Amino acid sequence: LNSDFNSYSAERNHRHAVVMPEDAYIGYACKRVSVKNNDLVAILSLYNNMDESILAIVEPLNVSGIEIGNPFEIAPHSTGEIFAEVTLPPGTYYVGFLITATFQNGSAAIFTLCNSEITVETGTRITKTLLSGNTTVFTNTRERWTFVISVENPRENSTVKDTIPGEFSIVSYSASTGSVSISNTGKARHVLWTLSETGNLTITVETSLNPAGKQEFTSPGDYYLNEGAELDNIKTSPIIVHAICGG
Repeated sequence: LNSDFNSYSAERNHRHAVVMPEDAYIGYACKRVSVKNNDLVAILSLYNNMDESILAIVEPLNVSGIEIGNPFEIAPHSTGEIFAEVTLPPGTYYVGFLITATFQNGSAAIFTLCNSEITVETGTRITKTLLSGNTTVFTNTRERWTFVISVENPRENSTVKDTIPGEFSIVSYSASTGSVSISNTGKARHVLWTLSETGNLTITVETSLNPAGKQEFTSPGDYYLNEGAELDNIKTSPIIVHAICGG
């Protein structure tokens, strides 16, 4: 915790010194944060220990890819959290700042003596893999498939959405993390998987009986095991099964 501004006057004169925030009129604290690309995150705390409001502009030094929502108005004897959108490539960055503060009868320019440590994690990734089951099958024959949806580096409380068409029944499902709910809309099953960390959801499905009591698939052609798992506008390709006459 440091500040280099600890006095001010109406004539805009001020002197600089290295002091602790409790002795400074304007103080700050650097942060250590982890962030996923394009996330909004607090990267600096700014203290206004004066008896009047300040309007602060915070600029990162020697790095691009940090967009700060300037300016910040901070009430007397209050703390402001400085938020920024981070669009840096994955890696760890040590970022200093220039703080420009204006108040009723003066202003101050402060270079931080510390750096905020900003670690940009790898972005969210979602994949789907067929573990077992044939992709070419006979009509009117009971078949079973198992596939896994894998998610890496999701945001907190992310929700994966997937739909199992009405030609299939869900036999079982198991998630390595988070919670899973399944609901019906017509004949289709809607899968919602909520998670906050890297994990896998394994689902086993089989061909079902149609309302007439006949075993799916009743006609040859292509069928989707699912419509494609989706997370944060990232969507996997569906798993497609081809049915031929027989069985």
